[in-house]
Amino acid sequence: MSALDPQLEKLLVLQEREQRKMRCDRELAAWPREMKSLESKKAEIRAGAERKKQEAQQTEVERKKLELEAESHRSKVARYKIQQFETRKNEEFQALGTEIQREEKEIQEIEDKELELMDAGEKAKKAAAAEAEAAKSQEAEVAAKESDLTKKKGELEGRLAELVKEIETLAAGVEEGLLAKYRRIFTNKKDAAIVPVVHGTNCGGCHMKLTQASVLAAKGGKAGVTCENCGRLLFWPSA
Repeated sequence: MSALDPQLEKLLVLQEREQRKMRCDRELAAWPREMKSLESKKAEIRAGAERKKQEAQQTEVERKKLELEAESHRSKVARYKIQQFETRKNEEFQALGTEIQREEKEIQEIEDKELELMDAGEKAKKAAAAEAEAAKSQEAEVAAKESDLTKKKGELEGRLAELVKEIETLAAGVEEGLLAKYRRIFTNKKDAAIVPVVHGTNCGGCHMKLTQASVLAAKGGKAGVTCENCGRLLFWPSA
């Protein structure tokens, strides 16, 4: 068994760098989606806080409506009482008394509703304040994640630039025909173009059994030996 062909050694190093580049490319491709997800999260947090705020405001609006309605009924009571004082007719006096009782009953019912809304309003204000405070904390967490993602993007871009240069240098040291074959296989398989012979008989890519000729050629350190099943380049791992 001879030593591994220098060209295969170079291809193995080249492949490792290209696999690292692929991982960088995938992470960079995922970056916009991750940032968009964080933006959506921030919008969701703000919307939740705004809903609680609106609920509290709406409760206060409803309470003020009742307050105005009660005031309107009180005005009627005051007017009816003046009319009672001015009338000399007993029937009219009694009729106005009935109206006064009806209005006072309305006022009581409205005031009861007001008390309920005041209680609900206080609870809504507290809930809105708690939600706003929680939103600040949650937004700060999201902002920290955005900062980390932005930093990660810069690091990935720097690493990618280094890998591209390294790949160019490594590729320049591989024989043109073998490099073209490697590139074609790598593009097609999208994971590995050169794989080891495993268990002494099988392809490390597709795991199918190899012919004896392929095993012997790979064991001998020959460059350009391929798997008959998947077409990947082969090398003997112990070389």
